[in-house]
Amino acid sequence: MTTDMMSTGFHAVENAEIKYGDNVVVIGIGPVGLMAVAGAALAGAGRLFAVGTRPNCVELAKEYGATDIISYKEGDIVEQILEKNKGQVDKVIIAGGKADSLTQALALTRPNGIISNVYFLDPSETISFPAMAWGLGMSNIFLRCGFCSGGARRIERLVRLIQADRVHPGKLLNYKFEGFEKIEDAFKLMDEKPKDLIKPYVII
Repeated sequence: MTTDMMSTGFHAVENAEIKYGDNVVVIGIGPVGLMAVAGAALAGAGRLFAVGTRPNCVELAKEYGATDIISYKEGDIVEQILEKNKGQVDKVIIAGGKADSLTQALALTRPNGIISNVYFLDPSETISFPAMAWGLGMSNIFLRCGFCSGGARRIERLVRLIQADRVHPGKLLNYKFEGFEKIEDAFKLMDEKPKDLIKPYVII
């Protein structure tokens, strides 16, 4: 967990440079997004908006520190957040969605804010957005993306957070398989993505 979902979610928080009192949006609350919520809360986020609809993920997002849950089923997420926040937020983390998530993030981020992306797009998608959404190129909104760093020292620090009872990534694991021969079943489950899936695990 520390080398994958937790490290990636926390990397998104690091790239966003979240500071005490920053209002933050996390788009997508799958395993990585949930860890981004937990990391943003630990970093001192003020109002923390989590965008997602799966009931078990919503409950975990609240437990990890989200102050507001935003559902795309209830209307445009940008309009909902701007209304609740009374304006744009300081930082946006993209951990899910589609190519238009960047357009949404640009609309949500204040000038001099930061967008941090840790979401793999489908190669068939094309990113485009109105020039006005980026302040005609002069908004000073920073976009950061890329793989998280690794190394024993980083993982040791993440493990310390778990040992100190500050974060609980094990709660992401909600499908249990037993036996080496069940690995293929676990991968099939990840591909099928049932609505209640967060993350499967295999005990060998």
